[in-house]
Amino acid sequence: MTDLEQILNNDPTGAEVKKLKETLFQAQTSVKRKLDQGCDPQQYQQLTKQHEAYIAAQAVLENYVSRLS
Repeated sequence: MTDLEQILNNDPTGAEVKKLKETLFQAQTSVKRKLDQGCDPQQYQQLTKQHEAYIAAQAVLENYVSRLS
C-alpha cells in the first residue's frame, strides 16, 4: 500500500481527498492558462501532456475514492 492509499483509506471526513482534488485542479488550471497564452510547439506538446496527466490523476482519485464508499 502506498502512502497516498493509506491517507485516502484513513480519511473519514474526506478532508484529504478535498485537498488533493483542489491541488490537482489548481495545477491543471495553471497549465491550461499557459496553453491558452500560446507557446512554441515543443512546450505546447509538453504542457498538453501535463494537462492530460492532471485530468487522468483526478479521474484515478475519483475512481479510488468511489470504491472506498
